Amino acid sequence: MRRVVVIVVFVIVAFWSRGMFAAPQAEAAMEAARSVRIYTEDFAPFNYTTDTGLAGAGADVVREMARRLGHDGKFEILPWKRALQIVDDTPGTAVFSMVRTAEREPEYKWVGPIIVTRGWLYKMTDSDLDIRGLEDARKVAAIGVQAGGAAERILHEKGFKNLASLYTPGNALQLLASDRIDLWEASDLVMEHQRRKFEIDPSEIEPVIGLGTYELYLAFSPQTPDFVVAPWQRVLDELRGDGTFAEIGRKYGVIIPSEEAEVLSDGDINLMTR
Repeated sequence: MRRVVVIVVFVIVAFWSRGMFAAPQAEAAMEAARSVRIYTEDFAPFNYTTDTGLAGAGADVVREMARRLGHDGKFEILPWKRALQIVDDTPGTAVFSMVRTAEREPEYKWVGPIIVTRGWLYKMTDSDLDIRGLEDARKVAAIGVQAGGAAERILHEKGFKNLASLYTPGNALQLLASDRIDLWEASDLVMEHQRRKFEIDPSEIEPVIGLGTYELYLAFSPQTPDFVVAPWQRVLDELRGDGTFAEIGRKYGVIIPSEEAEVLSDGDINLMTR
């Protein structure tokens, strides 16, 4: 009988101790999640600076995630390559809005998707170029791609020698319109934003090669512990469930992903300018 009592007491103490230590550990994990340093770039319409601060579909989603976690919501805006250098090497950091590709899969820890859009190679309608596929695209003088982005990386790996790396992608459509590049890789949302910004008629630009559907994420450094990343995915799931995603989507005219969203795939490759 005494042995049974001792075992019962031991079990009670064990569970009590586990609960006693679990709460501080959980709070420490949340505090670490709230302390993540987050970087982005100035690249409309996903995230961009305005007179009143950072705006964009990606920025609004991540800002709401941060608010619900108790994060201060302060995001540092840097050139994309510089942001990636920091996140690649520094635990407890993250960057948005980044496309998730097979090549990048092991390089980051992913929370998302925060946005879904579609990508194309564009040309000016009055161009003499006859582009029917990727092999035709290889023959042009210059394809504009964002420096450090997935398009630059994947097209380079596929043997493209005619890539023009753009360090200020916000004026890429101007470069296309002035014949400084022959083709421009961009999502439909980026193209539409720049078309309106530079007052170019829709009839003056056309998509020639579809590159697929792109999912954009909040990407954490690979050294960041899973217990730090997990709360961010949890609050993102909450946003998806309570209609906040849909509200942000209507505001910016972007596709907000859902569990039932169809994943489209046309073209030979799937890449994005992030």
